[in-house]
Amino acid sequence: MSFRLLVLTIGCLGLCAVHGCRSDLISQIYDTCFTVDNCVSTAELCEELTVDFAGLLHTNAICTVTCAAEGPLSLDCPRAFIGRNGSCYPSNVGGGPDSTLICFEPCDVNGDCLLGFRCLGAVELCPMDPTCPIAEDDRICVPGPL
Repeated sequence: MSFRLLVLTIGCLGLCAVHGCRSDLISQIYDTCFTVDNCVSTAELCEELTVDFAGLLHTNAICTVTCAAEGPLSLDCPRAFIGRNGSCYPSNVGGGPDSTLICFEPCDVNGDCLLGFRCLGAVELCPMDPTCPIAEDDRICVPGPL
């Protein structure tokens, strides 16, 4: 039993050495919510997002913060579970109610997002829109089909 505990402790310390032990790397800022009271204390908003997939609307809400440095990997945005800072875009590009700049959870694939969210980029979120603020190679988590 004590040998297993020792192995577990060494494994955890090894992860800290490789990935760092900073708590901002595992922030749950981008968690789902009903109100901002459901969010971690650093969250400012519980932002409701609605995205159209093949004529069906998918709605969900995320805990987030406002930001000023628009673009991918914004230093204004907390890190996500995948280890990168969030992306700062107007809320309405991800199905939000207005153009307030908020932090979106970054992703590479659907599996990087919470259940009920999909990983989409500019092509999917604002097709045929040359003024789309989402960077060409950036992807964010937005509500989508399960």
